[in-house]
Order: sequence, then C-alpha cells, then structure tokens
Amino acid sequence: MAMARCSNGWRAALRWTLLLWVVVTCVPAAAHTHKTLDSFFRETWTTRDGLPHNQVHAVAQTPDGYLWFGTWEGLVRYNGMEFTVYNRAAVPELRDNGVRSISVARDGSLVAGTSRGGVAILRYGVWRNVGQAQGLPQDEVMDALIDAGGRLWVATESAGVSRIDASGARQFRIEHGLPGDATFDILEDAQGAIWVGTSDGLARLVGDELRAYGRGDGLPGGTVFAIEESGDGGLYVGTEHGVYYGIDQRFSPLSAALPNDTIVSLHRDADGELWVGSVNHGLLRLGRHGVETMDSRRGLPNNRVAALFIDRESSIWAGTGAGLMRLRDAPFSNIGRDQGLSDEYVRTVLAARDGFLWIGTSRGLNRWDGQSMRSYTLADGLPGDSILSLLEDDDGQLWIGTYADGLLRLRDGIIENVLSRESGLPGNQVRALARTADGSLWVGTTRGLVRWRGDGSEVERYGLEHGLPREYILSLHAAEDGGLWVGTAHGVAKLHEGRFEAIDISHLDAAQDVFGFHEAADGSMWMATDRGLLRWKDGALSQVGIRQGLPVETLFQLVEDGEGYFWLSSNRGVMRVKRSDAEAAATNGNLRIEFETFGEADGMASSQCNGGSGPSAMRAPDGSIWFATARGAAQMRPGRLTQYRRTPPPVVIESVRIDDQPATALSSLQMPPGARKLEIHYAGLSFQLARQIRYRYRLDGFDHDWVERGQQRSAQFTNLAPGRYVFRVSAANPGAVWQAQEAVLEIHVLPHWWQRGSVQAVALLLVLAGVWSLWRLRSHRALLRERELRVMVEQRTADLRIQTERLLRSDQEKSRLLDQLREQSEAFERQAHEDSLTGVGNRRSMDERLVQALAASARSGRPLSFALLDIDHFKRVNDDYSHAAGDAALRAVAQMVRAQLRADESVARWGGEEFAILMPDADREAARICCERIRKAVEGMDCEGFAPGLKLTASLGIALRDDETTQPERLVSRADQKLYEAKHAGRNRVCG
Repeated sequence: MAMARCSNGWRAALRWTLLLWVVVTCVPAAAHTHKTLDSFFRETWTTRDGLPHNQVHAVAQTPDGYLWFGTWEGLVRYNGMEFTVYNRAAVPELRDNGVRSISVARDGSLVAGTSRGGVAILRYGVWRNVGQAQGLPQDEVMDALIDAGGRLWVATESAGVSRIDASGARQFRIEHGLPGDATFDILEDAQGAIWVGTSDGLARLVGDELRAYGRGDGLPGGTVFAIEESGDGGLYVGTEHGVYYGIDQRFSPLSAALPNDTIVSLHRDADGELWVGSVNHGLLRLGRHGVETMDSRRGLPNNRVAALFIDRESSIWAGTGAGLMRLRDAPFSNIGRDQGLSDEYVRTVLAARDGFLWIGTSRGLNRWDGQSMRSYTLADGLPGDSILSLLEDDDGQLWIGTYADGLLRLRDGIIENVLSRESGLPGNQVRALARTADGSLWVGTTRGLVRWRGDGSEVERYGLEHGLPREYILSLHAAEDGGLWVGTAHGVAKLHEGRFEAIDISHLDAAQDVFGFHEAADGSMWMATDRGLLRWKDGALSQVGIRQGLPVETLFQLVEDGEGYFWLSSNRGVMRVKRSDAEAAATNGNLRIEFETFGEADGMASSQCNGGSGPSAMRAPDGSIWFATARGAAQMRPGRLTQYRRTPPPVVIESVRIDDQPATALSSLQMPPGARKLEIHYAGLSFQLARQIRYRYRLDGFDHDWVERGQQRSAQFTNLAPGRYVFRVSAANPGAVWQAQEAVLEIHVLPHWWQRGSVQAVALLLVLAGVWSLWRLRSHRALLRERELRVMVEQRTADLRIQTERLLRSDQEKSRLLDQLREQSEAFERQAHEDSLTGVGNRRSMDERLVQALAASARSGRPLSFALLDIDHFKRVNDDYSHAAGDAALRAVAQMVRAQLRADESVARWGGEEFAILMPDADREAARICCERIRKAVEGMDCEGFAPGLKLTASLGIALRDDETTQPERLVSRADQKLYEAKHAGRNRVCG
C-alpha cells in the first residue's frame, strides 16, 4: 500500500473526516447491515464440543472449504460436524502444539506459526517445517504468511521479522530500521507491500526498503497487535490504545466511541464494516449502527478476542480466551432476555397498529418498540404473570387473557381485572379472544365460551348444550361475514343465527385440536390442527397433512405473507408452503406439496413454537411475521428471504479404509488383490446446516444410478470385482438442489494373477488352439483313411468302423469341453451374487432381493422384516486365533444362520462380520422369534474344530417395513440403528 506524501494538512484532515462519516453512517446495506449486532444468531464451541483447548488464537479457511483453528493444544480442522486435531504426535513437522497464527497462501497452502516450533506448512497434502535450520533466527513465531511472490514472511517473538525465499533467509531487526524486535502481526497489502506490527510501532517493507511509523506519524506509541486494510487505500491499526486509521502517512484514532483498550484482532467484512477484537471489552463492530459491543455479559465466551475471521458463508468467527463463537446473519431474528424480555417462554404475540409489539410470556406482559422493552408484571398491577392471549380494540385498548386470573384490560397505562369466575366467567384460564362486528367480545376459556357486550350486561355463557363440540376453547376467529369460528380440544364450531353448528373433523385422520384459523380472500377458512391443515370451502372440508407431504402433523398457526406463501408454526420449527400448492393439495388429496423448513439453523433461538394460545403467530403491518417460541419471539421478514439463499455445500472425501485399514490416497486408490471391504467417508463443508446436509453417491462401474444416503456420511462396498471404478459423491442443503461439484475418487481393484485379462486371454487361446489342433488332426486322419478305403474297402471295413467310433468319442469330448465352458460361465454368474468366503449371498444379491421384496410387500400389504446381524467382538477372533480362524468362524455363522431360516427367507453377507437377513411375510413378532432363534444358535455353536475355547455371540437389529418405507436405504438405516442399540445395550441381544 503506497503512502504518498500530502502537501496540505487540511486535505488529510478532510479525507479522514469523510472516511469516518462513510464508515460509521453510510456503509451500504447488504447481507448483514440491516441487523444490529445483538440480532445475529450466536453459537459457541468449547472443549466440551471437541476443541482441544479453549484459547483460540487464529482462524482461517482453505480453498477446499475446511475451517482451521489455532489453539495451545494443536491445529484444528473443522468440517461442520467434527474437530480433527493435528499435533506433534500426529504430524512430526508440526513441532509444537501451541499454534499462534494461521494464514492461507494463494496456492491454497496452509501456514501455521507455532509458539516454539517454527512454521508448519501444509501444501497439497504434504507437511513441511521451516525453522532455525532453514534460516529463522528463532523458532518462537507470532505470525507467518506466504506473499504473492511465494516468499515466506515470519514475525518472531523477539528477533524481528524474517523473509525466506529461494535465495535464502533475510532478517529485518532494529538495526535495519524496524521499530522493535518483538513482532506480532504481518499483512501483505493490495500493492504487495508488507506491514509489520511490532512492540514499538508499525513498519512497512517494499523489497528491502523499510519505513517505520510511530508517535511522529500519529500513532499512540507502544505495541501494534493487529493490521487490516480499509479498502480505500488506508490502513486500520490495532494498538494498546484502541484502533487507529492511517492514510497519506498520517494516523488518527478511528472513533472516539471505541474504547481505549488493547486491540488484538481486526477484520473488515464485505459490507465495509470493521470488526474489532479487544482484550477487555470483547467484540465490537463499527458500521452503520455506530459502535456496537458484545461482551461476556451478552454471550461472548470471554472478553479477550484474539482472532476474527469471516468465512465464505459470511459467518463471523471470534476466537476468545474461553472458546469459539460464531455470529451469522440469518432469516430469523429473536427478541429475548438480551432485549429485556421478562421471560423467554412466549405464549402470544400481537403487533399493534401503533407499531408496538406486545409479547405475552409466562412471566409477564411486554411491549417492544424496536429499541427498548417495557415490561408489565405483578408490580404493575398484573394479578398473575402468565399471559395466554391478547386482543387490540379499535380504540387501542388491550385485552389480556391470563392463565389463572381471567380477563384483563390495559387502558391508558392502567391494568384492570374485567372478568373472572367471580363475575361470571366459567373459568379463569383464557386462551382465546375475538371481537365480532356487532361489538361483542368473545372470551374462550377452558370451561366454555363467553360473550360480553361491555355495556354492563351480564356475560352470556355457551357450552355443549349450545352446540359446541367441547368446552375447552383453544382458538377464536371473527369472520368477515360477522360470524364466529371456535376451535376446541375436540373439533370446530361456527356461530350461525345465534347457535353454534359443530363441524365434524374426526374423519380426517382423527383430527381433534384446532389451534388457529386463517380466513383467505376467497372466503375459505383454513385451520391449523393436530392433523395438519384443514380447509373449509363451499361447505366441504379437506385436508393437507402427512399424506400430502407435510413433515409434521401438529400445526399451531397459519399466516399468509402477501407474497403467495403460507407460514406454519409447529413444535419442530416453521414451514413455508406455496399457497397455490396448498390449495391444489386440498382439492386433490393425492398431490404432494413442496415445503421449506426453518429452525435454529436459520436463526431461531428455539425451533419449538408454542400453540394453544392466541395469537401464537401473526403478520405485522410492516409485513414481518412473528412467532411465539420457547425462547423468545422470533421474527421473519419474508421479503428479505431471497438474500439468505444458500449455495450447495462443497463436498470432500475425508478418509478411506480398505479391510478396516486406513488408506492414504484420497484421489486415486489401488486396492490389493483379494481386498474384501472398502469404506469411504465424506463430508459437506457447510457450517450453517452441517447436520441437515443430504448426500448421494454413485460408484461408476457398479451402480447404475445415484444412491441417496440422507444424512449418512459414509459408503461401504464389499467383494468388488477386479477392475476400474470411479466413486462420486455430491451434497445438497435440505430442500435444495444437488451440488454440481462432486468429490471424485478413482479406484483400481487389482486382480489375482489368474484373474488378469492377459492370463485369461492366453488360457482361452490355448483352449481354442487345442480344439482347432484336435479338429485338424482328426480331419487329416480322416483324409488318410479315405484314401486307404478307396483301395482297401473290402479289406479295412472293420478298421473304418473303429475309426468312426473314435471320431464319435472325439465329438463327445468336444461336447464335454463345451459343457465345461458353460458350467464355468454359470459359476462366474454365481460368484457375482455369492460371497466367496461364506457361500451365502453377497450384498449385491441382497440389495436386489430387498428391492423386489419391498415392491411385493407394498403391493400386497403383507409384512416384511429386515435384520442386520453383527458377530460380537469379531476383531478378537482374528487377533487371538488368526485370520484363518476368523474366516472359519464367518463360514460357520453363515451356515448356522441359513439353517435357521425358512425357504422364503434369505441371508447374505453384508460386509466384514455383518450379515443381512430378509424375512418376507414376517411381522415384528415373527421376525423377533426368528432372530432370537438365530442368536441362540450362534451362541451355542461349537467352535472347537477351528478355534478351541472360542465362544461366539451375535447382536441383531430388526426393521419392519411400514407405509412410509419406499426405499431400501430407509429400511437398512433403521435396522442399522437397531443393531447399534443392541450393541450399546451390551451385545448378544436382539433389538427391534
């Protein structure tokens, strides 16, 4: 970064003033800027989550998508699910576990500076170390980077900064003009200059020319810990006394609002906002909202923020002294304790016409104006804290339904008790309120419905005798035609000519609870129930539920967003469906709808929405939608949803195992002859939805189509035939398209010598040559005999008969040879479907049978069971007795299992010591009896013939096909889960 001299001081001052105005007030509104720092979704990780140490010094991301963290106990790689630790024991080139810095070079190399082990560099999967042997003055490293020219720059603890290139090492120290020999940070700017933060100021290196900056240039003196480019040709500098900004060789404090604290990390985001990590004041952001702060009192693990980084998904990572925190912008924002909410368990939300948001919780009533919270509790006149329902009148007064204190009214800031059991209310628990066009106030309690006109007249109670299906009222809706809809714990009713008409909904999957209503523009009424959505239209009732594709049954509220979508709240998050899709599915029950699910990964503090109170979700006048949840009020602005669209995650192959032994090659792999099992583990590198990523794979040369694996991150193949294969895996976010980018692994399964094509070709040629030679020999002899017969017909008739018989025998030999070739072909066909070791079917044969059995079971409606059997502690057999004994044990178990099965049942070797058992027409009890019989048979096996003293046991997991099971992978996954439960419960048992 060039710092040209400025001839006039006023010009520099003017430029500084304009810069500060741009940074603080005029940062363009992009992905982050519309939200305050408190609105970001926060997650933390510590040693409890897999970090080796809670002090995180550095964060970086390599081109393949992995995140890397530097800690006192090693370098950590993160794939979104697990932390992989690299330390001295795992990587000899990493000569110290204390990792102080991480940077990524332009070629993708990872550069890690250690506390006393020099620099470790990972390039194309190969580690190397740079230390004193390569020219460093000391191995105590504070920071390191590889510049655009491929040169390594190293900031040391007390020996200045070093540059290492092809010509050797060069040191820059105090005697060369460096302000101090203790160095802390290195930055390469856009012009290729190197900036160094030292114990006594700032330095800039261009080639071998060094320029120092200190008090005379406007810096406060003392240590410079962090450096960051500003994007306008300037520089941000983190010092012992706050953040300074420099341009045109002059530095000034960035903002008076920033604390006079030691600044150890800086990062500028894509929106131009500056993130600041301090020692005592936590994390700060300088941008359109001014200076915002997040410290340990507001969720930060620790106030010392040593590292800041923004990843490709725009998440902000903060490494602190007590753990790692991630902040990210998400579609949802929340109002909770941090905003002053009296309690986070929210039962009802109401957006008032004056712009306020009313929030009813289990501990009081709250009013949010967008900036501050006003809470009403017992001290403000509430007789009880638990609020269940809210309603705003045309004149602005607020009606409040409580859990145990009847109906309240808030008017002119004063809370008064209006109705209770003492004044005619049948019950004090008020879950729903509504105001009809005639001015009547309707109050829904758990003991009946009340109509109150507010004119001093007595309340009118309605119950079973008036046509209500149940007196436990869950929801009310004042319809546009002046009528009233009532949702109860056992059905729905509509007020018509002074009497309630019950509408039977029980025939729709036994629906009962009606939690909420939505009246569409065409007059149809939608109901959120314990069996999905119900629609009442033109006197007819229809359903949109599990059978139409909804992932959950119980829905609490439906809100229309004005953009063609319904938003549905549930105990398992919020769903969005197209209104047109819902209308079509309600008309034609055979249609399935597409949906999107939103939860904690999308910014909700809790995916558990609350219902049975009202309104539990609603659309505010500004278009935002609010939901009552178990951890605050969650807000979604549908119009901004498009900016949160996630790209499919990149996927990488993490590890490969051949016969349970790790393989090193992850792009091209050779399997030795006779290798039986191949395991491939992969991961999608997204850090927002890691647990929800879906995977699919295909083994070219083996699979005809993609195999979808859900959230499973591994694939296993057994007894692959010799040849070349290509393994492909791709990933997708939930509800999104598959990633076009695939992780690819080339696999070459080497043959035994007799399986080689050349050997088989030579053998075939030899056979054909033998046949041809035999034919030629016989033909030649026949010609000779023919000549002799011409002159000796009478004399050699007997000889001719003998020769004829010999020719017939030759033909028989040829026939036998052809039969042998046919038998060999049939043997090869059997080998493709048969496990060569045990003699039972292999995984391929079981996959084909399972697909056929599933289809047959679905057509006939007859039961189908599938089980996985695993020989307990089988590794000990190989270790204690030999692999030969292990093979004998596998054969014995296979034959024992086959002996216990019926004629229509089958067994196949699934992989390693696992066997799969297919039981058509077997319900859960029959399958369990069969598997228990197998387990006892294995337990009673006599192993003396191949492993004296050995006793075998087996664990089995059973899965039964149900109506939702249409794919074999789902049945196998459930059986695998049950097998895991059997193992976890102590082995030698059957679960299912």
